[in-house]
Amino acid sequence: MNIKWNYTNQLVNDLLKINKAKEIVDLLEIPISIEEEIKKESLVKRVHYSTKIEGNNLNLNEVKNVIENKIDSHERNVLEVRNYYNALLYLNKEADKNVPISEDLILKVHNLVSGKHLAHKNKYRDGQNVVADSITGAIVYLPPEAKDVSTLIKQMIKRYNSKAYKDIPAPIKAGVFAYEFVTIHPFWDGNGRCARLLATYILKIHNYDLKGFYVMEEFYDKNITEYYNSLQMGLHHNFYFGRNNANITKWLEYFISTMATTFEIVGNRVKEIYENSKEKISILDTLDKRERWIANYIITNNKIKAKDIATHFKINLDTANNWIKKWLEKGFLVRYDNNQKRNVDYILTDKYLSELK
Repeated sequence: MNIKWNYTNQLVNDLLKINKAKEIVDLLEIPISIEEEIKKESLVKRVHYSTKIEGNNLNLNEVKNVIENKIDSHERNVLEVRNYYNALLYLNKEADKNVPISEDLILKVHNLVSGKHLAHKNKYRDGQNVVADSITGAIVYLPPEAKDVSTLIKQMIKRYNSKAYKDIPAPIKAGVFAYEFVTIHPFWDGNGRCARLLATYILKIHNYDLKGFYVMEEFYDKNITEYYNSLQMGLHHNFYFGRNNANITKWLEYFISTMATTFEIVGNRVKEIYENSKEKISILDTLDKRERWIANYIITNNKIKAKDIATHFKINLDTANNWIKKWLEKGFLVRYDNNQKRNVDYILTDKYLSELK
């Protein structure tokens, strides 16, 4: 594929809105109990709306019950929801380790979406699939031939990881990747769900996760026709007749605009919660379970190393160091001695130490 896009005033303005909302959520500390509540609520909505887009008929409360294991059924809709939820959990764990986009990651995500075990050897489709209108049966989209899928996926990943893409804003990267993925349509089914999961993953590993508070899928579902029209962009239904080298600025404007709207809503909600709780909030209210353990360890032992975190939480050193990187950015931890090159010691920043001691 040789897709093109260009910055427009709308794209630039919406990127500014996204970053403004991100700053609000990153900077304003709200009680961790409320954070956890919003995360759970958003996760349920993300699963519900992304599966609903593909025809799942469970309502929001039923999806919540499936996630909480209150529904024990092997009915297709239930399995579809459970599979999508498992894929989300898997990607959240991979994001903690900052795992890059690869064919292996894509195949594992599709395995989970399809309900297969991760050890199962997955593969791309081996025949021609067709996206048709559910009512008229007319061809809406004819994806590339099966023989071209593997090459197109490899090209997509190579482009995403290239130096040329390094300085492109993460929201643009996620939007381009989502378009390319659904356009290649590498599997017999689950392509839309995988595309949305991987776009969300890209945003998360680039720190545009908004603490897990946002749900773009809800906006897609509210106007599903606009969502599909923005992907189609009035192009020929055959992949080889223009889609393989299309200008996707129109899709990106839709994707980034939806993201900006979603982020602004979250930013305003966080601002309101902060204003209502700032008089009574304590520093402890802003720490999650992991951070509370870290704080207690440092108060008791004065310092902490990555290996201490890895041992306690039963994770590898790379994951522990990724956690530490985020805590350094947050202003929770700081290096004890900047001259240390290996086996580095970390302590609490003065802000947290003075409140917790």
